[in-house]
Amino acid sequence: MSSVGSVYLFSIVSSLCLLFGLNFLFRKGNLVVARILAIEFLLLGYLVVAAYFLLPENIIETPYFFRTMAPLFYLLPPLNFLFLWYLFHPSAKFKRLHLLFFLPFVFQFIEYLPYYLSDKATKVQEINWMLEQGDFFAFSERFMWFDPMYHVYAKFVLYLVFFVAMVYYFLQFRQEKQYAVLFQKGVFNYWIIGVFVFRFCSIFYIWYTFIYTDNGKASFIDTDYLLVAEFVYHILFFVINPRFLDILVLAESLRGSKKEEVLVSLKEENQLRELAEKIEDYFKTTEVFLNSQLTAELLGSLTGHPHRMIGQAIRHTYGISFRDYLNKYRIAYIEEKLCDPAYLAISSIETIAEAAGFGSRQSFYTAFKKGKGCTPKEYFRSKIRQ
Repeated sequence: MSSVGSVYLFSIVSSLCLLFGLNFLFRKGNLVVARILAIEFLLLGYLVVAAYFLLPENIIETPYFFRTMAPLFYLLPPLNFLFLWYLFHPSAKFKRLHLLFFLPFVFQFIEYLPYYLSDKATKVQEINWMLEQGDFFAFSERFMWFDPMYHVYAKFVLYLVFFVAMVYYFLQFRQEKQYAVLFQKGVFNYWIIGVFVFRFCSIFYIWYTFIYTDNGKASFIDTDYLLVAEFVYHILFFVINPRFLDILVLAESLRGSKKEEVLVSLKEENQLRELAEKIEDYFKTTEVFLNSQLTAELLGSLTGHPHRMIGQAIRHTYGISFRDYLNKYRIAYIEEKLCDPAYLAISSIETIAEAAGFGSRQSFYTAFKKGKGCTPKEYFRSKIRQ
């Protein structure tokens, strides 16, 4: 590829990664999966930028990027695994135990720290020595504790282990009937399978190029293009399926319908109904549903009732989830506002939806179509005709 072509390719991909990363980083909902996806895209953005400045024609002019990519490749396997795990467990809080997955990255980062802290002249000297060896994996005792190939072997094992774990959890997830919503349409299914294909290609490429044939030491540029191709795939997925840009929509779909509640005694049933009535009165008197951050946990802290009992009471009494119950009130609020011509004249449907507590346009349209069976515009157009 020409130098100009490389500039355009790396610039476009890195810019898109930055935009997607910031999008997920500042999304409402505080879901762990959104933060992980944000880190993945931002990490890719840096890797793509670093890959360009590590091209043979650029590496001497920009020695600061040299050896910064190597530790970061330890982050990709655990991040990919954690993204999938928290996607399948959207309500889970981050487990500190998962931080152990990143110890190899910390180890290699500390190993290379003396090089990072050296001045530019020293960096250039080290790069020239490496180029003279004709080996990007040349072992420099000044700045390394171990032969870089040991890290290649370690990364290969790490990629393989996390790949097997991802496939295992994916197959286990597929067997859970309550999570069949997205798989029926196939979109999510094909996306994850595509991720597996790229993961497998990366593992095979590392093994064949750097371990089996030992042909990758002189240059790892093809690895960079493989990395670009993988994340271009992710970006294209979100462009084609923009509704998944709202992680709340994706997570809510993944939760699916919950398992049937166990049988309760007459006393427990009365308690659940009384609690449901109290929640309904609280909604009507306070309009707390207008809070876009409202969850069963927050409602429990506001009312003094256990949040698990709130969800159970709503489901037992009304036969719907707490999220659907919440959205029902929000949609009713929107219907009421749209009946006022004066209010409608100064507000769009989207503005009213935001005021009603919907965190994004996509979550509003998804909830409305689920509740009414049609889009907001179709619904209100039919009302006007009546």
